[in-house]
This record gives sequence, C-alpha cells and structure tokens, in this order.
Amino acid sequence: MKNTIGRLLFWLNYILVILYMAHQVSRGQTIIEGSVAILISSLMLIDSTYISACNIRDNKVITLFCGLLALDSWYILLSFSESAAEGFIFIALSPLIWYVSIRFVLMFLFQGSGYKFQKAVHVVLLAACTGSLAGICISDRVYACFYGIQFLLSCLCFLFIVIYHWKRAAFVLKNEWKSLSFSAAVIMFLFLLYYFATLDVHGHISNFGIYLPGLLFLMSIHGIVLKENSGSPLSTIFSKKQLTLMIILFLLIPGLAVMLTGGSYGEWCIAVNILFSFTYICNIVLGYNLRKGESRLIKESQYGEALRQLKQEELLKAEFANFLHDDVLQDLLSVKNMMTKVHRPDVQDMIIETLDGLNNHIRSQMQDYHPVILKNLTAKENYQNLIEAVSQSFPGRNMQISFDCPENLFLVEPYNVFIYRMLKELLTNAFRHSDGSQVWVMLTLENGTIELSVSDDGNAGANALITADKAKHKGIASVKEQVNNMDGLMTISDNTPHGIRVHISIPMKGDVSYQYFIS
Repeated sequence: MKNTIGRLLFWLNYILVILYMAHQVSRGQTIIEGSVAILISSLMLIDSTYISACNIRDNKVITLFCGLLALDSWYILLSFSESAAEGFIFIALSPLIWYVSIRFVLMFLFQGSGYKFQKAVHVVLLAACTGSLAGICISDRVYACFYGIQFLLSCLCFLFIVIYHWKRAAFVLKNEWKSLSFSAAVIMFLFLLYYFATLDVHGHISNFGIYLPGLLFLMSIHGIVLKENSGSPLSTIFSKKQLTLMIILFLLIPGLAVMLTGGSYGEWCIAVNILFSFTYICNIVLGYNLRKGESRLIKESQYGEALRQLKQEELLKAEFANFLHDDVLQDLLSVKNMMTKVHRPDVQDMIIETLDGLNNHIRSQMQDYHPVILKNLTAKENYQNLIEAVSQSFPGRNMQISFDCPENLFLVEPYNVFIYRMLKELLTNAFRHSDGSQVWVMLTLENGTIELSVSDDGNAGANALITADKAKHKGIASVKEQVNNMDGLMTISDNTPHGIRVHISIPMKGDVSYQYFIS
C-alpha cells in the first residue's frame, strides 16, 4: 500500500506539471523559451513514469532516481519564469536537487546497502541542504554563501567516500562503463543542442549542471529495470508490438488534433503528457490489482513461467511441511505429553530445554529460507551477527571464532546472500563435526574475486572430509555444487599445524549482480 501511495504522488506531481505547462502556454511565452523547456521536462517525466511503473520490486534507489527526474523537470520549467513566487521555488530547487543527486549516486554505488561513514555523510549533506534553504529566507548573499558551502561539503563528502571505498567505485566503473559512457555522450549531445538553441536567452544554462551527475546513470538505471522486469504492468495485457503502436498513436493523435484546431507546439506537448499520465495511472491500478491477485489477465507467454514458479513454490511448501512435521510437531507433542508431570522440577527443565531447542531450530530454518541481511549495516557487521548467531545455537560447544574481514568490504547481490549461506554452512559444519576449540574465518575481496576461508584446529584431516560419506555431509556437498555453479572453486586442505581448511574463491561479476539490484 505504501508503494502504491508513492506512485500516486508521482502521478499527482505529473498532473501539477501539466497544469503548470498549460499556464505557461496560456501566458504566450516565446517559442524558444517555452518549447525547449516543455520538451525536456516532458521527456524526463515520461521516462520517470516508465521507470516507476517497471519498478516492481520497489527498489529505493530507482524510486529516488524517479524523484530526481521529477525535481529536474520542475527546475527546467521554472528556469525561464519571471514571477517572484516561481523564482523562489526555482532557487530552492537547486540545493534540493544537489542533495538528492549526491544521495542517489552514493546509493547507486552501494546498491542501497550500508557502508562506513554512511550516517555521518548523510547528516552533513542534510545539514548543508537545510542551511542553503534557510539562507533563501535571509538574503541572496547569505544563500549564495550557504549554497557554496553545500556544494563544497557535498563534493568533499562524495570524494571521501569514493576514495575510502575505492574498490567498490572501481567495481561499478568496470562493469558499468559502457552504460555510463553512453549516458555521458547522449547527455552532452542533448545539452549542446539545448545550449545553441537557447543561445540568445539570458541565463539559459544557469545552474543547469546540478542535474548532470544523476543523469550520468540514466542508462544504467534503464538496464537494471529491463533486467528486473520485461516491462510495466500493462505488458501483462499488451504485447510489445501493441505497446509500440499505442505510443505512436499517443504521439500522432494529439498532433493531428492540434493541427486541425490550429493549436501550438506547447499544446501538443500538453496533450501528449495527458495521455501518458493516463497510461501511468492505469499502470498503477493494474499493478495494484496484480499484487492483490484481482486480475486474471495473463499473457500466454507467461504461462510457462507461471508453471515454473508454481513448481518452485510447491517444492518449498513441501520442504517446509516436512520441517514442521519432523521437527516442530514432534517437539510440541513431547511437551504436551510432559505437561501431566509439569509439577516435577526435572520435567520443567526438560520442557524449557525442548522449547529452547525448538526456538533455536525455528530461527535457524528461518535464516535458511530467507537470510536477514540488514541494509543499514555493513557487510562485516552482518557477517559478525551471523557468526554470533551460529555460536549461540551451539551452547554446549566452547569454540572461539576469529573473524578477519576488511571494514569496507562490500559484496553486491546476490553474492552477499550467497556468501552468507556458505559461511553459515561451513561454521555449522565446524561446530558439529570438529573436536577443536578454535575456528578462523577470513573473508576478503581482491581483484574482483571473493575469498572465503574457514579453518579449525581439530584432529581430523582434510582427507577425512574429502572421502566422507556425502549423505552425512550434505551441506559441504551442496556448498561445492553451488560454488561450481557460480564459476567458483572450493578446496579442502589440511590446516597448520592440524585441522581442516575450507577455501572458497568466487569471481564477483557486475553484469550478473545488477539483475539482482534490490533494496
């Protein structure tokens, strides 16, 4: 419901922009001033509605980018305004757009996950933006001073984070350089066209550079949207050819109507925006119905995919039913049978012990089905929490765990979840089968390769684990199979001076990870 409300706010903003465009056209602005601003603003709004409609997973980074496009569209429309009220809003948009742009770029680099100094940077960016907005109410000189401070602090914070987490920034540039380069080329070409088209207009490029950092990621955002979903909710009803035909009609029909009635170019843009806003509200309603299961309109091409998902869901339900029957139900029946003797202290201890074990088992299964990786924590903090949870699930074992991991480690999805599962399985295996008292865990990312090592000081050797019955060590066999599927390598060797060392090496590929770009 919350996400639907957000999309409705985007749609309401679109309606307000259309009304303002109509107001501008009625004022009879010059062709250069009005047509260029309305055209650029329309393109941004149409694109933001498309991205928002395709954002099925409600990715916060993509939503923030849509908000940035909405702010930019207002900024461009108000750039030629001469009234005091509109000029005030135009000036106030500058620090807001700068703040949102920096936030968006940082969220994009880290895929919405936590990183070191995140809170401090957000506080500085917000304080600088608030100061600039407050300066507008004082005087132009104070605003210029505060806005300059905001610009400087924003750049310094951004550079500091990028330099401190340079490996993460390098990873993005390495895997997204084609999209970034194409975006830069398109933006520069359009900007030059705009520059020469409005060369005679005073202040035509004043502060326009503030939205360029965000737009550099335009093609990357589109790539993420296309990888996540083949289209908007309307694509469940119409084919690509039908949608293309609809778009062409949306452009031609208003053009013919305006031509026959002797309307202007601005009126044609307004009519086109009205049609696209109508399509967007249809997308919102249809998306809501699809989520609630109220629509039975499904394309034939999705039938096979639906069957595959159905089989996966049935398999998951069967596994969960077996867990409930074999573990939960048996423990509950045991507790029920002991209730007749609950007055005895030894029986009370047995009930408490059984319930504690059941509680730990349920929590463990919940983590297996859906690992909890908190976005507001760094990767190291999430894995530290996992290690503590595994250790607490074996209260009878006094085993010390040493965890070595860089503070600025960042693993993109789905690798962060994959390593989370692997680490849990290897630690659990050490607690269950090793007779040692120490476990060493090392996790690093070097040259785009994830290295995970789990060692113990038990008396068993590597050969004992390699030649062990796979039926008794299903976890290790499953880990090796999954590592191989990820083009990785798992080796089992003797630890020095004694014990077993399991080492996993997996290449982290950006082109794969960004299709799982979720928040």
